[in-house]
Amino acid sequence: MKNSSQQRISLAVFSLLSLSIIINRLLLPRFNTNDILSIISWDVFGYYLYLPAVFIHHDLGITNFQWVQDILNTYHPTIGFYQAYPGPEGDFIMKYPMGLAIMYSPFYFLGQVMVQFTSYSHDGFTLPYQLSIAIGGLVYTVTGLWFLRKILLHFFTDGVAAFTLLIIVAGTNYFQLTAFDGAMPHNYLFTLFALIMWFTIQWHARPGWKYAIFLGLSCGLATLIRPTAIIIALVPLFWGIWGSNALHEKISLVKKRLPQVLAALAAMMLVAGLQLIYWKIYSGSWFYYSYEKGEKLQWIAPYLREVIYSYKKGWLVYTPVMVFALIGFWQLKAKCRTAFISVFVFFIIHLLVVASWPTWWYGGSFGQRAMMESYVLLSLPLGALIQWISQQKGVLRWSAMGGLSLFVLLNLFQTWQYMHFIMDPSRMTMAYYWAVFGRTSVSNTDRLYLEPTTTNDERDDLAQPGNYTSRILASYDFDKPGQASPENLCRDTVHTGKYSLRMSKKLDFSPGINMPYKDVSSKDFSWIRATGWVYFTCKPEEAACGLVITCIRNGVAFKYRLLELEKQNLKPGIWNEVTMDYLTPFFEDKNDPVQAYFWYRGQKEILVDDFEIMVFEPK
Repeated sequence: MKNSSQQRISLAVFSLLSLSIIINRLLLPRFNTNDILSIISWDVFGYYLYLPAVFIHHDLGITNFQWVQDILNTYHPTIGFYQAYPGPEGDFIMKYPMGLAIMYSPFYFLGQVMVQFTSYSHDGFTLPYQLSIAIGGLVYTVTGLWFLRKILLHFFTDGVAAFTLLIIVAGTNYFQLTAFDGAMPHNYLFTLFALIMWFTIQWHARPGWKYAIFLGLSCGLATLIRPTAIIIALVPLFWGIWGSNALHEKISLVKKRLPQVLAALAAMMLVAGLQLIYWKIYSGSWFYYSYEKGEKLQWIAPYLREVIYSYKKGWLVYTPVMVFALIGFWQLKAKCRTAFISVFVFFIIHLLVVASWPTWWYGGSFGQRAMMESYVLLSLPLGALIQWISQQKGVLRWSAMGGLSLFVLLNLFQTWQYMHFIMDPSRMTMAYYWAVFGRTSVSNTDRLYLEPTTTNDERDDLAQPGNYTSRILASYDFDKPGQASPENLCRDTVHTGKYSLRMSKKLDFSPGINMPYKDVSSKDFSWIRATGWVYFTCKPEEAACGLVITCIRNGVAFKYRLLELEKQNLKPGIWNEVTMDYLTPFFEDKNDPVQAYFWYRGQKEILVDDFEIMVFEPK
């Protein structure tokens, strides 16, 4: 590392970046506790819930749910309580591990002290607590940046370290996830990953008990925040390994310092084991899966393409500057073999794990938030490439530096768009991305290009059909051979043509569509409109029948819509036209089918004719 007089540029950049994050964090009006956008809300509410449960209500198992309900009713920190679920022993079990609660705890106690001098309630959610958690997030942010700077200075010149630090903070979603969402786990994992890398460097340079124990504690705490973060242990494991000689030297070092290695492992297991004790007490088992069914890692990385470059939440779409980091592995391999293997192995495995989670977009965020903590590691290949670029001359140098600068400016502008509700947290599509690219305002027409919501509203309504192109997916007049069995055809009463379809207990489901979404539309979303004519020979409620449109995901109906005809004020003895619109949900797998049909579930027959299903695609 260079002496302090040679580190002025990186120190100035560190100070300016830290100050910018602090100012933006404290000026953002998210301290209003009666608002679901308060700091302790949504997922953060779940990570934090351990603290008031233990220190205020002395009820970690939430045997008395009333105090939770009072919080929900007073502050509305979430829509629907998904942060804990009843366990097999009758207690509630927190969905999220306790690692973040441990890191929040010093600032939770600061809130406890602050609230003593105010008239605010001591319930853990009023302004003093919100403010103290925000302050805590900033402390961890500045700490993480400080150690990242130290790491960069270990490998690069002061100028390269400063420019790399600037790109990591201002050129990626790191800025948004610290200045505006600093209570989320990624901010804390970034700091822990920086500490782990720094302790790894120091232990390999000067093996000692201090570095070994701190390394183990940091790895354990990262695992306690997010169990998949255990892969950060690959960094010290593979550090310094390059070729057979380096491998022999690493093995020799481990043998020589075996007590320290074992101490690091013990420290890691001691911290991570706190979660096992909690599960044993409240679930009866040492290992307990606290997430919902279906929320499990899929094997292996089935969502890799979406994670990297989809417009919904693609990493390189919303953080394109990281292309330079990926290219930089070439220079890292050539110039810093000590770090190359550990950083490269970690990056590949981390990316595969991120791409294996079913909710691969990780909820609402700017860009792919699950990649943020890996920027600590990716700063090394990024710095290596910047160092190489700085040594070039002419067009290559200035083109590359210009590209880096443009990506930084793009990220800052899109961060502004995100914070002003132009960039959507979870419903982005390619059409909408380019519709609002470079824009400072957005219209309702633009928002038609957003991915549809998957709410359980009973009816969708296709507004402004002129903005769409339409085509027929299927049409049934029941006059053509093969559209229905002869015994289910009616000749006496028809809407048009020769036959109509008789639905009764002998025929529960009409013909319709059952096709993969990729055959329905090439767009991210579309509208489906089903229209048919129905004839009741009795009171409609005696011939209960419905018009159904749904899609199927993993064999289960998803966004199921049923138009109950008996409730539509239709008249018996005449032909009635019925129509239903359906906005398709987001399809993780375009091979998932879409279905549309009439479903009979009554006592007396009903006639159906001229059944048509159309798709409307955004122009």
